[in-house]
Amino acid sequence: MLPRDLDDEDNYGRQHIRTLLNMVAHTHGYGKFVDLVRPFLLVIAHPALLDCLSVDTFVGGLYNFISGSNGSRAVPFFQRLSTNLLKQHLDSITHTQTKKLETTLIAMSTALRELLRREQRAIFHEDLPALVNSMENVVEATGIDSLSLAFQIVRNSIGELRGMIVRSQGLLQYEEEPQVGGVSAPVVTSTYPRDLILPRDRHDNDKMDITKIKVLPTEDEIRSDHVEFLPSTDRDQPHFLTDSAERHLDTHFRLLRHDIFGELSEALSGGLIALDNDPAVVEDPKFSLGNIRAYPHPKAHIRYVSFDQRRGLEAQVSFLQPFPLRKKSPPERRKWWEESKRLEEGILLCLLFVEDTKSSLLFFTVSEKCTDTRKEYGLSYDKHQATIKAKLATRSQNDFEAMTRLSCQKTHGLLVEFPGVLLATFVPILENIQKMQRLSRLPFRQWILPDRVSSHGAMSKAVDISPPLYARGPGFAFSLNPILKDPRGDMSLATTVPADSSYATEELEARTQLDRGQCQALIAALTREFAFIQGPPGTGKSYLGVQLMRVLLACKTKANLGPIVVVCYTNHALDQFLEHLIEVGIEKVIRMGSQSQSSLLEGKNLRVISKGESKTKSERYHLAMTYKALEAQEKTIRKLLGRLHGSQKRKDWASVENHILHKHPRIHSQFHRVDEDGFTTVGKEPFDIWAGDKLPAWSEQSEKAHLPLESIEHLLAQATQNVHRIALPNRHRLVDFWTEQMRNETTDELFEMVKHADNLHQQLTNVHDDVDRRVLQTADVIGVTTTGLARRIATLQHVRCKVVICEEAGEVMEPHMISALLPSVEHFIQIGDHQQLRPQVNNFQLSLESQRGTLYQLDRSQFERLSVGERGRPAFPVAQLSVQRRMRPDISKLIRETIYPRLLDHDVTRHLPDVVGMRKNVFWLDHDSVEESTQADKHQKSHSNLWEVNMTHALVRHIVRQGIYSSTDIAVLTPYTGQLQKLRAMMRNDFEVVLSERDQETLTRGGFNVEGASSESNETSGQVDPGFKPFQKKNMTELLRVATVDNFQGEEAKVVIVSLVRSNKEKKVGFLRTTNRINVLLSRAQHGLYLIGNTDTYLNQTMWASVHGMLQATDSVGKALGLCCPRHTDTEIQVSQPDDFARLSPEVARPLVERFYLADTHVQGLVANVIRRTRKTNPLSLTLYARNPAVDGLELATTTVRDVVTTAKIAALVYRPARFAVRTLDVRCDVMKHVHRVWRTVLGPANTGENVACRAPHHVVASHAISAAAESYPADISARDSVAKRARSTSAKHVQSIKKLESIFSK
Repeated sequence: MLPRDLDDEDNYGRQHIRTLLNMVAHTHGYGKFVDLVRPFLLVIAHPALLDCLSVDTFVGGLYNFISGSNGSRAVPFFQRLSTNLLKQHLDSITHTQTKKLETTLIAMSTALRELLRREQRAIFHEDLPALVNSMENVVEATGIDSLSLAFQIVRNSIGELRGMIVRSQGLLQYEEEPQVGGVSAPVVTSTYPRDLILPRDRHDNDKMDITKIKVLPTEDEIRSDHVEFLPSTDRDQPHFLTDSAERHLDTHFRLLRHDIFGELSEALSGGLIALDNDPAVVEDPKFSLGNIRAYPHPKAHIRYVSFDQRRGLEAQVSFLQPFPLRKKSPPERRKWWEESKRLEEGILLCLLFVEDTKSSLLFFTVSEKCTDTRKEYGLSYDKHQATIKAKLATRSQNDFEAMTRLSCQKTHGLLVEFPGVLLATFVPILENIQKMQRLSRLPFRQWILPDRVSSHGAMSKAVDISPPLYARGPGFAFSLNPILKDPRGDMSLATTVPADSSYATEELEARTQLDRGQCQALIAALTREFAFIQGPPGTGKSYLGVQLMRVLLACKTKANLGPIVVVCYTNHALDQFLEHLIEVGIEKVIRMGSQSQSSLLEGKNLRVISKGESKTKSERYHLAMTYKALEAQEKTIRKLLGRLHGSQKRKDWASVENHILHKHPRIHSQFHRVDEDGFTTVGKEPFDIWAGDKLPAWSEQSEKAHLPLESIEHLLAQATQNVHRIALPNRHRLVDFWTEQMRNETTDELFEMVKHADNLHQQLTNVHDDVDRRVLQTADVIGVTTTGLARRIATLQHVRCKVVICEEAGEVMEPHMISALLPSVEHFIQIGDHQQLRPQVNNFQLSLESQRGTLYQLDRSQFERLSVGERGRPAFPVAQLSVQRRMRPDISKLIRETIYPRLLDHDVTRHLPDVVGMRKNVFWLDHDSVEESTQADKHQKSHSNLWEVNMTHALVRHIVRQGIYSSTDIAVLTPYTGQLQKLRAMMRNDFEVVLSERDQETLTRGGFNVEGASSESNETSGQVDPGFKPFQKKNMTELLRVATVDNFQGEEAKVVIVSLVRSNKEKKVGFLRTTNRINVLLSRAQHGLYLIGNTDTYLNQTMWASVHGMLQATDSVGKALGLCCPRHTDTEIQVSQPDDFARLSPEVARPLVERFYLADTHVQGLVANVIRRTRKTNPLSLTLYARNPAVDGLELATTTVRDVVTTAKIAALVYRPARFAVRTLDVRCDVMKHVHRVWRTVLGPANTGENVACRAPHHVVASHAISAAAESYPADISARDSVAKRARSTSAKHVQSIKKLESIFSK
């Protein structure tokens, strides 16, 4: 292993490096100097060395040695190298020498940047600015081509180095500011509208430099009464940092940290005050920290501190079981803990306790949730006490000492659980921003932070974005062949083509399946290194992303792109996008994260793939040595822990002898059993007799040895002379002093040992992460969510990838977007829509929706900020998609007239079917039933409207009973979690209700029990849910999606029903006052959209008033909803109350008996429907033939399917003739076999769709016989008067019937 050998004294690696670094060129020896140094630089700057996590420790040691003290060895060496490089080039200018110069400069700048990253003190070397100037002079004097890749790389590196130097000079300036009375002199400049205040010394974590701020709040910070320093995102407001990139990173670090910890710190501050006033609150199970989601666990104490070589140091924290669980059996307790969301791994805990009459706190994270009833130290074993394993959340020695001290004392406290705070999801983001600040690194800073322009003309001038760095070489062009209609065609796109080129757009539109807007967006994305694509609802953002990916992968090898990283905000969107890639033949896809719901991606998960990756010999050796070292550490640490716990339990001669022997040998000699006269003391040890028979145990109440130093010294001096002359009280003081000394020394030694063990664990993690890195490096596409990116940022930063595509960019907070700028990125593409949902923040005061939040705007994405533009700065160019294929024109009009004036409807939207059973496809049902008061129930934390719940439920049942739409085609949306909970409870009587993971989390955050009907707050008050009931079969046996608006972006449904909820005299609209939410709410439906809400409440909002006006113009607003019988279209049916559906719904009404269809099969009276497919070009018609005996003819129904299919037929067999509702059969054209058979059966009641509902189960078999097609496409076949229900496909009778039918079909 090269880094280890170079860093090894035994191999003389350091000696050789020292010789090389101290080398000096004489006379004409500069060429020899460069030739000797160049291979060394190429090695230490090689990507294989810098990216390999398993050798990172050795690489760090290597750079530490190269640097010398504060850069004293490295800076002079690089200075001599710059001088000799210039001399060599001027002496012999050849093409070969120029290439060597370029590679040497790249390696030099890379090595210097890496050195400053690892050895931060080297940045303060006084000759470093001169060195960077010298490197820049070499670049200019040698005349390297400014268009070359080498020039761009070296220039960027020099820019980063200069930024680091400027930042270091600023830090020195801050450190040299005068101090007055121990406090920094006030530096406040009066400006308008805000004062410039320096964040410094108001508490121990109030730092000007964010790299020195501890991520978790400190106790001093929590207790501080000073207002936290929160800089504004408005760049025209004053800030103490003048560099725009540094200010940007500083601002977003502080705002994101406050968003996570601001309210938590405020709540804990109140908790500490309450604990100071009344220490008994640690036993109060109803203790509240205010309006923050937190669960208190009373009478908590650290039971034991343990160490395991694999798990590290852990504390076993015990607390009282929730009261109702104490009456339950261990299996019942286990069930409750397993099904609850409480104390999940990674959740933040805070232990509040009182020590020496002063309250304090410690932060932990849950490391293991054990519910095994056989494990004594778990949550289910004991009926009175529950125990959880946790790790300290900080690496502070003070916190470590406090934890061990509390463990010895068994001090009781209050354990507070913060279920919404998972450190692993945001701490890496904050630490990465700190790292970027330390290195002064912000890629694409010229586009992310555009300069102010002085004139209006400059404002209107389009920003010219450079092509990606990898595409700037002469003659480079993107091949567009993968997306052409004609696979034999040839087309390319040069990066010199303007993004708005009409010629290129027209040619691309003619030769591909893309529409004009998609063509313009594709060109912009390929020719701009920092590109934005706005996709209004239904315009095919994902489809464009897939085509873009195909083009980029076509040049992957030529441009050495490495894997392309795809980042999405939600797991659902990421799964969908990766599935689309696989469907078009992109197989080398790796999905990171464990939250995927796609069966297609199971074998593509990084965890699965890495299991098959072998480790190298050096890695296996390194692992073996590290485990061996950890095993030795484990023995030592356990011994120290035993000594620590034992010293507090007993204070006899056995526990203190060694300490007194080493510290006070003359005192030790006085406790020998054999005295100076030769007499031997028998029985007890002389020390135990001297100290007294009943030595008091050390506890909170015992008198500790906090005596003045002189008193202890006096007692020790006296004891050295004659220990037996000391009075008994002072003897106790001495014993306590010695015990305290022992504990402190043991704790110090233990802390160092644990710290070393943590470093060993990090080395193990690096080896395993490096295996992941090697796997990721081989991929074509890496898919990850923003949360997953945060968790694995350390690994991804070592993957050489030049292209990052961010989907749903409008929903991503800017700090997360900044973290997605991986070190090697050269091409960054954001696809999103800032007119839809904004990023979600925890603290409302940082949001644009609050008056105070306009200063901070943390919920404004980078996509929105740059697309809209900032005051005095040019707006960023955005390519907008313009053709929507989702909504019928009646629906798309609502957002076209209010938000997207350029939005066009594709022709397919004009032929979408009407909603069967409804008079109107779009309607706003007006009512005046007031919402429920939030004060009516102390546990209710959100708005709801019971009348709308009942009306929505009745409407869903009506639409489903018409037989065209199953409940899976319907989505019920609402803005409030309170209404979501009530809708879910109501719908579960008839449907299998589906909630997304994000909605489940939203319900939990709102205090609602996700699995039960009661709120989780009941549990803390003693009303613990006995268990969460699983879903059961309901009457309609269908899945129904119920969701909040905020968690339904990016999804769609054929029919959408919206419960608006708010209905009040004050006309408060609440969440739906923002156009972003209204836009999402109105744009999810394909066929039908139904709003249920009080129009009078919503008309005060501008966009709602416009929507109301458009609907009113088409008579689509009213107090009654028009229903329609599909067989009697002239019959008027109006419903205005939920109960009206039971009386008037066409499904249960008694109209005239209609004709029905029976296929003449003569097979045991079976009903059969036949679908034939003939070979045609796109579009392909499917024809349904159904014999109607009443009219002696065939009734036909057709539908359209994409692409070419040879033949297909579907037989639906129904026992007992009956009249059936219209069903939808999903047919998939399979390309794997010539003929693919699918048997699908479903059990349930079949409705006649006539005068009565037939509840008897009718057994059915659906047989799909499908031949090969050019490609594999899903085809939805709406077959009138056919049904697919359950049957036993193995029945001989069914097989015989099918054979007879096939014989008939073949004729």
